[in-house]
Amino acid sequence: MYCAQCGTLNGPTLPLCSSCGVSVRREPTANGGTGQRKSLLGALDNPRETREGLRELYAAAVGPRNRDHYLAKFALFDHERKTSAGWHWPAFFATFYWLLYRKMWGKAAIYFFLPYMVLVPAALFGRSVPWALGAGYLAYLLAIFILPPLLADAAYYRHCERVIGRARAINRSQEGQLGLVARNGGTSSFMPFVAGVLSVAMLVGTVASVALPAYQDYTVRMKAKQAADSGDLQSAGRVLTSD
Repeated sequence: MYCAQCGTLNGPTLPLCSSCGVSVRREPTANGGTGQRKSLLGALDNPRETREGLRELYAAAVGPRNRDHYLAKFALFDHERKTSAGWHWPAFFATFYWLLYRKMWGKAAIYFFLPYMVLVPAALFGRSVPWALGAGYLAYLLAIFILPPLLADAAYYRHCERVIGRARAINRSQEGQLGLVARNGGTSSFMPFVAGVLSVAMLVGTVASVALPAYQDYTVRMKAKQAADSGDLQSAGRVLTSD
């Protein structure tokens, strides 16, 4: 059998690939025999050039940054015919920016609006349903801090799968597919920069909305204190009531 990961031809009795060591399995077909395994991208032919062509498409979809990490994960998913959970540190520390960097725009939008989608209903129903606020907060913590890093590799694999699938449906040549995948996949340094600028602007606005009223209150109290220290209690009272 040909190895599902590297394409090496192995003997019929070998349990592991003689080249890369991945398990070589025969899967039953409808008539009870063994046949070619299907990946999530569709039927993969046995010849090595087909396997290498698909690997090139995966590499183009990922881009040069951390390519080896993702290709190893994708090969495992493809070989097992299913995705699995695993911890992903960039998706833990900077989930929103990682999603934008990897061009997963829809998931980035969902992640951005998720706090409002979860916490606002929980706050609205918190008074009538006592456990709603606690459940909403727990769901928020899971959705923001736990699930994204656990499912990041699998979600990115699905994203690359869709990018490759669209390219293969549009263009039949390997060169044309690689061009489409490289254009629609890869990474984006511009959008995380824009998101960073917006985040800084939002942070400055939040700090200003808190700091300015506090500063105004401080100046009013200082004026009243100065007036009271000078013995003009009426002026101090007018300062407090006017401001």
